[in-house]
Amino acid sequence: MHIQQDETTATYQIKRYEPGKIWINEACYEQSVIIRPHQLIVPWEPNQFADLTTRHFESLYDNKPDILLLGTGEISAIPSDDLLQELWQKGIGIEFMDSRRACFTYTVLAAEERNVAACIIIQ
Repeated sequence: MHIQQDETTATYQIKRYEPGKIWINEACYEQSVIIRPHQLIVPWEPNQFADLTTRHFESLYDNKPDILLLGTGEISAIPSDDLLQELWQKGIGIEFMDSRRACFTYTVLAAEERNVAACIIIQ
């Protein structure tokens, strides 16, 4: 069987995640981030899922991703109806999952050169 190494053109790649830390390229971050294949926003407020509000997503409104992944921290949590409603009204679909899964999913979609954004809550 021939195994081919994945190649990606993404400028920003998640190399590793553990609760409280995320490695993007060669740097380790201990705060929440928004990562897109060619954009990195650090720090990204909020620090915890409970702090999440609609204003935290305003930076995505002008350059909407096709897929928005929300890493909700160590466990999967469901965002408020208000938050989901506003994102849907702006034409942004959202998938929410624990942050480890969001990092993995981002990596796969970025390698496929998809227009993806991942908002990763680090705690």
